[in-house]
Amino acid sequence: MQRPVEYQNLIKTGALEEVAQTPGALAQYLANAQNYLAGANQIDAKLAMQRFTSAYEGYFQLVQAVQEYYGVRAKAAGRNLVIQRVGSDLKMTAPEMALIIKAHARRNETTYQSPFPPVSKAEAEALVGILKKYIPEAYKLTGTPFVAS
Repeated sequence: MQRPVEYQNLIKTGALEEVAQTPGALAQYLANAQNYLAGANQIDAKLAMQRFTSAYEGYFQLVQAVQEYYGVRAKAAGRNLVIQRVGSDLKMTAPEMALIIKAHARRNETTYQSPFPPVSKAEAEALVGILKKYIPEAYKLTGTPFVAS
């Protein structure tokens, strides 16, 4: 597997570090993403924040899977960059990417400092839809045979 130049550049800037792949981790990250999606789908639509956070955590499992595939890991300051890089690798649209960036900010820039801001049903549905759409793409990108959970 040839690591894309964009990842090499993120290593050079210090946003990522090279790591050895962990046997079984890639498959587990992908399975975790599917499990988060299943959980999000079981949560009542009225509980938008809970659906939203489950879908975000599922998307982050896809980010972890792609990092594992390329043998890299984000350093603390590089998480936002790698989330965007993986979104680009998965060929997300600009509106989808904007929602992912917003979800990341909500999850990491507010959760630890203040109550989670309100989430609309539409935002939760959109994020669940993104996760559902990009799970198969992450399998394809990493060359992992798709196994539905």
